Amino acid sequence: MGNFIFEKLKWLNKKPGCNVLEDKIIIKTIPDTDFWRGTYYGLTYDNAPLVYFEEEKKTWTLLCKVAFSSKIYFDQCGVAIYQDSDNWMKSGIEFQANGFQQLFSVVTNRGFSDWAMVNYDKSTQEMYYRLSRRNEDFLLEYSENGQNFEMMRMFHLDNANEAVKAGFFASSPGNSTFEATFTSIQLIECVWDAHNSERF
Repeated sequence: MGNFIFEKLKWLNKKPGCNVLEDKIIIKTIPDTDFWRGTYYGLTYDNAPLVYFEEEKKTWTLLCKVAFSSKIYFDQCGVAIYQDSDNWMKSGIEFQANGFQQLFSVVTNRGFSDWAMVNYDKSTQEMYYRLSRRNEDFLLEYSENGQNFEMMRMFHLDNANEAVKAGFFASSPGNSTFEATFTSIQLIECVWDAHNSERF
């Protein structure tokens, strides 16, 4: 699919300190920013900084590394898809009350968010992600070293039948600000094998 083209990136909710450079992306958060729709809390957040590209191809894999300096409960950063305010996905790593990081993902379809966690409970300041698309279905994976990836979740996203807006985000739902730097970004041919059997 060729090299990642940084010049084609677009911003949603860009904040001061957010920049696209020659080979990296810097996202700086401000307090009370997040993405969430409705479920359980009855809250709506749609104001976190997110930078994205649009890709019409129905199969691809996006890779990246993110280094971050989060320090307050719920500070978070990672990869995202944002079709519109009612249909999106955010995923990555967030700071927990116990001082450790936790892997998470939120998928929002038709205006309702879910929230899934992956047991991690470690202290770290960097992570690798791999997001693969096959039509309206996606596979999300993480890695500590950029070589050995483990599954976070597989999911379906409504309103993703044509071009998909995928990219990177960071947010601070609490009274916090931190910086996340995204590097080693690649958009490559899909590494998620097609499922061609009638059975598992």
